[in-house]
Amino acid sequence: MTKHGMTKQRALIAAAVCGLLAAGTGTAQASGDAVIVGLLDDLSGPTADLSGKGKVVAAQMAIDDFGGSVLGKPVRLLASDHQNKPEIASTQAREWYDRDGVDMITGMSNSAVALAVRAIARERGKVDVIAGGTADSLIGADCSPTGILWTATARAIAGTTAAVVSQTEKSWFMLTVDYSGGKSLEAAAVEVLKARGATVAGTARHPFNNADFSSFLLQAQSSGAKVLALSNTGADTLTALKQANEFGIRDGGMSIVGLYFDTTQIKALEDEAVKGLTYTSSFYWNRDAQATAWAKRFMDQRGVLPSQSQAATYSSVLHYLKAVKAAGTTDSPKVIAEMQKIPVEDPVTGKGWVRADGRVMYDMYVMRAKARAAMSGPLDLVDLVRTVPPDEAFGPISPECHLKS
Repeated sequence: MTKHGMTKQRALIAAAVCGLLAAGTGTAQASGDAVIVGLLDDLSGPTADLSGKGKVVAAQMAIDDFGGSVLGKPVRLLASDHQNKPEIASTQAREWYDRDGVDMITGMSNSAVALAVRAIARERGKVDVIAGGTADSLIGADCSPTGILWTATARAIAGTTAAVVSQTEKSWFMLTVDYSGGKSLEAAAVEVLKARGATVAGTARHPFNNADFSSFLLQAQSSGAKVLALSNTGADTLTALKQANEFGIRDGGMSIVGLYFDTTQIKALEDEAVKGLTYTSSFYWNRDAQATAWAKRFMDQRGVLPSQSQAATYSSVLHYLKAVKAAGTTDSPKVIAEMQKIPVEDPVTGKGWVRADGRVMYDMYVMRAKARAAMSGPLDLVDLVRTVPPDEAFGPISPECHLKS
């Protein structure tokens, strides 16, 4: 495709996205005339690059790949910005379920938002498929008979990284953003480290959206630990990595792991800050030819690589539509039963299944970022350290999960 053609195509995608956003605030076609999927996510805030409009594109890709209709009805997509506010998310979910006839809501980056929407969906017996929030309680005390969790939890992300790296490195320092998300990542990693005989030499908590990590990095250096674990996300992770490089953290013998890092963020880092960074991801676009082809299709439309949660959105919508077709209805309990019965299989997830507690089970991938000079192209960013099977990554069903509606 020529540069002019790509620019024109992206303009068309942007126009389509704007139309979907406008639809999110209006009255949708009644559910009797269409099967309606609602995408509720951060479309303009701090996590918009990793979720946002890329999820709108991913969801529409899934609808198009399915054929655009099911049960003889068109599939409609609505999108709305939750602004990272649970109260806004709750209001939108009520309106979508009660007024607009939305059959399923997905997206929901931000665990507080996911929990708020989950409560509304459970109350109304409606389907929610979370492709954003990572709170472990979503498959624990806050599990639901009509709820699915597609994205990986803190335990699966941070715990898997800790389990693999602690096989060789036994002394860790935790640098954690001071809010619930960062603390849950830290707790998941520490639990695994203690079980494997590793120790935490020190912990430092930093404020959200922090600009200066110098004092925290000095603490890490003086601790004598061999691993600096970043229990933060987004811009905080990128800033910490850049400043760790300036402080010569690796030169002093420490390695760095990201307890919540997305491969797409590699592009924002210079060579010395990125190379050797170890982290865990639920999506590996070089897993096979199908995953690579899907990632390239996404890039053609968005101009950037897909994030984990954007990939999860595609997979969640596609599997939902398969289940609706198999059930012959949009009735929530029947659709959920089919989602658990039908194997998950698509270019993004590969192969997996939906467990009784709503946890989607799939392989996780421990990765190590390459140095720039070792990258052969835009998709050649990491080395695969280990593929972790789902039972090991996600663990057993929580005894706190009670599925009676």
